[in-house]
Amino acid sequence: MTVKSNFAGVIFDLDGTLYRMSWILRPLLTLKVFPHILRLPRFMKIRGSFAGKEMGSRVELLDAISESLSRIEKISAQQAKIWILDTFYPAFVSTMPFFRNSRPDTDMILSRLHEAGVKLAVLSDYDSVKDRLDGLGIQHSLFHTITSSEASGALKPSPKPLLEIASQWQLSPKQILVVGDRDDTDGEAARAAGMSFLRIIEKKDGSGSGRLWGDVVKELLLQTA
Repeated sequence: MTVKSNFAGVIFDLDGTLYRMSWILRPLLTLKVFPHILRLPRFMKIRGSFAGKEMGSRVELLDAISESLSRIEKISAQQAKIWILDTFYPAFVSTMPFFRNSRPDTDMILSRLHEAGVKLAVLSDYDSVKDRLDGLGIQHSLFHTITSSEASGALKPSPKPLLEIASQWQLSPKQILVVGDRDDTDGEAARAAGMSFLRIIEKKDGSGSGRLWGDVVKELLLQTA
């Protein structure tokens, strides 16, 4: 899409959006969760099965994921939850410096939007968002809202986290643009929430359904005019 309207708010996805995803992420995570290297893909698969489900809260969501993981790993649900919080998340945070500056002009566009009075949020599906922004070297002070779908107890493509941000900002969904890299999660959630969606792609595919990062920056600069 081409952004023609001036939006009062922009919600950015984090992973694959404010930094470029790379094949190296999974091997890095695998090394950092050693010796439980098989637990990682099992956890990711189980977590993915909760996509779009509204569990009520982060505690309820994590409890459900931990219970499912515990049955496969043959450990207690509490042990599974401790692994998620004390091993997986610190490992995830520690990989972020490897992806610094993978999206040129990120701070510039965020600063310009912020100075223009546009409300800014970063909404990741995963938690520890501030710590991961710090690892990426992105100024989290530029965002009015930093949160995760996990914190809402509803992973993408549930529109719940997006609508909570709109309510917090006292804006209608039509006044908000969502920027993300996945149409099946970010895009579907945006459409369900009644928000516009701008998709980032890594290379042109001829479909015209997404924009390269450099073009996204140009589109967003229109919001500051």
